Amino acid sequence: MTQFSRLHKEQLRAVAEPIWKNIVEAAREQNYARFSRGFSNELLAKLSEEHFRQSCEDFPVLTSIEPDFEFIDSIHRENSITILWRLSSSKFEGEFLGQLTLQSGENGMEITAVSVN
Repeated sequence: MTQFSRLHKEQLRAVAEPIWKNIVEAAREQNYARFSRGFSNELLAKLSEEHFRQSCEDFPVLTSIEPDFEFIDSIHRENSITILWRLSSSKFEGEFLGQLTLQSGENGMEITAVSVN
């Protein structure tokens, strides 16, 4: 049993919301140091600062996510959990899906995946 399986949805939301808020704000500011705070070593190796900056340029929705995101649900696995968010953009119409995956790591909870679709 992992630390995530013991959390109720509202408790999980209370843990994940400040993490996601930081990611959204840092993406809007294009601040890689802040954006990558809490990333696992594996995710840091995959998402370098250069890759982050290129992604912001190629996918401007990343830098225009509105701060009023909505918690949708969570998907539990043995050692991790993915939290789903409903997003909107200040530049693009429609809704977007945000995904944040957290896993128990060497130094506590680590972010192992982040995406916006």
